[in-house]
Amino acid sequence: MNYINFEVGNEVYKLRLNVRNVVLLEKQIGCNPLSIFGNGETVPTITTMVAVLHASLQAYNHGITLNDAYDIFDKYLEDGHSSVDFLPVIMDIYRASGIIPKEENTKNE
Repeated sequence: MNYINFEVGNEVYKLRLNVRNVVLLEKQIGCNPLSIFGNGETVPTITTMVAVLHASLQAYNHGITLNDAYDIFDKYLEDGHSSVDFLPVIMDIYRASGIIPKEENTKNE
């Protein structure tokens, strides 16, 4: 699967970063998308989280504006999630988009 499903309220969005949107995201946030996590102890800003959301909405959800992304993120929070809950979503987007490797299911027998 080259996208993840992101359910907010009664809507399901397909999220994926294609190369064009990764480049636009890099320009918007001023760094490589992986850098938003710093040394692993840094939590990205809400501005960065919404930028990742907006960029990942572009491939499959045509016509979604940055203002729409703010509204979607607000609804996500209203649904009982926190901004920290969005961090695994970002990682899933990165995996689906090929930015980081997909996790392998390994079993030690």
